Amino acid sequence: MNVVFCDIDGTFQDIGGEIPKINFDGIDALQNQGDHFVFISGRGYDQLRELLSQLTNDCDVIFSNGAGYRLMGEEPVYRSWLSLGICREIVSVVEERNIFYFIHTDNGIIMKSDRLYRAHYSALRKRLKPMGETGTRIMDFKEKFFAEECQHVDDPVQYLSENSELKILKIEIMEADDEELECLRNMLNSETTHVFSSYYQCLEVVNPLSSKGHAVRHFMTEFSGGRSYGIGDGENDLAMLDAVDVPVAVENASEAVKAKARIITDHCANGGVGKFIFDHLITSN
Repeated sequence: MNVVFCDIDGTFQDIGGEIPKINFDGIDALQNQGDHFVFISGRGYDQLRELLSQLTNDCDVIFSNGAGYRLMGEEPVYRSWLSLGICREIVSVVEERNIFYFIHTDNGIIMKSDRLYRAHYSALRKRLKPMGETGTRIMDFKEKFFAEECQHVDDPVQYLSENSELKILKIEIMEADDEELECLRNMLNSETTHVFSSYYQCLEVVNPLSSKGHAVRHFMTEFSGGRSYGIGDGENDLAMLDAVDVPVAVENASEAVKAKARIITDHCANGGVGKFIFDHLITSN
């Protein structure tokens, strides 16, 4: 059996863009021949519902970079998260340095009022300006998401303390200055946290066990003898590519991901995932 683990943003779809039909067709063709397709994403589970609703058939999902998973027909299962104490320490650092951050939980995303971050948004727009229309689309999408899809609270740590049933899946940071991002990466990496770049000008802070590599190895224990493939584009996909039998990169992937890949498929906007599936995995009748 083939098991295909596929990242979403920058791999299955371009951020804010339409998903190429061939990608959906590839999932159907793969699963119709008895193989397995698994989305593996940095998104939280709630952020995946709209995408999953577009599928002809359901598929398994690994979410929040491996903090949890959901098998077809079952409820989500959470495997690793950050403690409130560690969250408090991280928030103290980023607030002292006036960094834009938001916190992913098992019940959505919380953040301070997005009105507090207008200067950050402007700086990020300026930083992404050389990307042209793509940079504008990214920031339009992000700002709308922060304003409409996140829960705004006065004090995120206090809110989490008062709602102790919430699981803190990750803390995400956005910062326009590359030197500041690298400084934060060094400051926040520790034995109890793992810090990595997830997208343009972003860092994520997670439990060290919340990695796509750990998630793939755990998942594949149910498919002894199966051949695993991983398709990705960014730094948070590197652990996945190390864990699978056949690492694959989309054409728009970072150079580090391409260097790790055995196969490079087409750009995400051109349906690179679907093209890979049809070119390499679908058995002709």
